[in-house]
Amino acid sequence: MARKHSKLTVIIIDGNDVSTDCTDSNCEQSSGTEDNTTYGKRAVVKDPTLLDGAFACSGKYADGATGPRAVLKPLVGTKVNVKYRPEGTGTGLPQDSFDAVVVKYTETAPVAGYRLWALETEPSDEWDSEDQA
Repeated sequence: MARKHSKLTVIIIDGNDVSTDCTDSNCEQSSGTEDNTTYGKRAVVKDPTLLDGAFACSGKYADGATGPRAVLKPLVGTKVNVKYRPEGTGTGLPQDSFDAVVVKYTETAPVAGYRLWALETEPSDEWDSEDQA
């Protein structure tokens, strides 16, 4: 099995390829649990419940009509489609596609560095994890 470099990652949010402005991303799927412990047990008994997740990305700020502020900030409070391609774009390569609520857009201005941005989403409903066609 070959290792894949993160530089190949492609992120498309609401139809906008924001990959060239990204330096970091986090795509997480998780599950809730239900405590089904009954009297007499010596340990907690848990069962899976609903799937959940999170998606976030961030990078160096770029200005203009195609920069993250112009493209991503207006999406806060809306539901958009996210496509996460950890090995790049191409037939047969993996892709996670899901709808998500954009919950936060942040800009950070360090005194001795480049301006930064970050986006946080909360996925909604099921994910499609089919390879790209």
